[in-house]
Amino acid sequence: MVGAAQSGSRDRYGELSAEGRRLVAEVAAELGDHLESARAAVNARVLVELPELDQAPLELHDGFDRSTRAHMALLRGMLGAWTDPSAAPAPKEAVDWGVDLARHGIPIETLLRAYRIGHGEFWQFWLKLLSARVDDPNLLAETSAATSDYTFRYVDAALVPIIDEYLRERERLARRAQSLGEAELRRVLRGDAVDIGLASERMRYRLDGWHIGFIVWSDAEDEVDVTPQLDRAGARVAEVLRGTESLVVPAGRSVLYGWVGSSRRRGGTTAHSEIDGMHVCVGSPGKGVAGFRRTHDQAGLARRVARLSTPVPAYLDYRDCAVAALLCADVDRAREFVAEVLGETLERDDADRLLETVSVYQHEGLSLSRAAERLHVHRNTVAYRVRRVVEASTENDGGSLHLRAAVELARLVGPVADGGHRRNP
Repeated sequence: MVGAAQSGSRDRYGELSAEGRRLVAEVAAELGDHLESARAAVNARVLVELPELDQAPLELHDGFDRSTRAHMALLRGMLGAWTDPSAAPAPKEAVDWGVDLARHGIPIETLLRAYRIGHGEFWQFWLKLLSARVDDPNLLAETSAATSDYTFRYVDAALVPIIDEYLRERERLARRAQSLGEAELRRVLRGDAVDIGLASERMRYRLDGWHIGFIVWSDAEDEVDVTPQLDRAGARVAEVLRGTESLVVPAGRSVLYGWVGSSRRRGGTTAHSEIDGMHVCVGSPGKGVAGFRRTHDQAGLARRVARLSTPVPAYLDYRDCAVAALLCADVDRAREFVAEVLGETLERDDADRLLETVSVYQHEGLSLSRAAERLHVHRNTVAYRVRRVVEASTENDGGSLHLRAAVELARLVGPVADGGHRRNP
């Protein structure tokens, strides 16, 4: 088992002195102020060590965050109370993430390695807090040995139901694979060479025609089961897109992948409709296996842009955000670019209004009059706002390519409109 402690240290949990327990309780209380930092450190280390998880779909990253956060909160409470670690229950978020890994075909070895790596990173974080609180080397040795044994036992206990549910889900998927074509779908999405006829038969969906890919997801609270709503939303989107056939598959606790197919290209179709609590992103039409994969990837890119937006739109078509998707592919670099080009404008209290004005001015072909009409302000007001932004920027032209890109990116990744904090995609 991945966290198994050395046999010689298995009894150190029960041998911790009263002074040691008081120290552990103090450090556990302090950990409460650093839970998010600990989570970020653990997840960053796991993603560096396991590129297959780093490159996994967005929904697996979201589930990973929820799982780690839940583990941190539970482990902190158990350490503080010095509860028997072998009785540790697996957080629901962690079980859900394990199930999602199975659904995405991630090997169980990757799941186990993630816990081993994450455990090691958490232990280093804990040890720093512990070492900073004690000067007595004997007390430090005692508590570090006891808490090391404790965390090993915790991981051992928590992993049991997680592995059990992972294996159950994998067995269920294996039973459904032939009828639903999930294994074949994963091969197609990975870009593996496939026999188009055989793949179509297994997936029960023709791959030689035209396709429009879409992704439906919910931002509902973790404890809310949105599976029925997702199923209805997926069916509704497929209906609105008016294909001759459709393929809809669950991709996570709150995410659905879908495609509609037809024998001829369909352009200009929108899937926008009232679907309470759901978000929909759609790719451009694509033909054949490559088009099937490309339209799905585009829907994923549109979802990335949507999640960076404030508020998150109910519907977004890749054709309406293709440039933004390309520009914010590397969010950190995009933020640096925005800050460099826009300069002091981002620090102003009226930054939103200034950038909105410049955006409208640019979209109206650099016409002050048309921009003023759209914004319901005087022409001179538009000119003044544009001038303020240009003067603070690295550009000397309100219509320059760099300024257009920076203004577009600012609403997605810039420190504007929400106190300097942007969600990650």
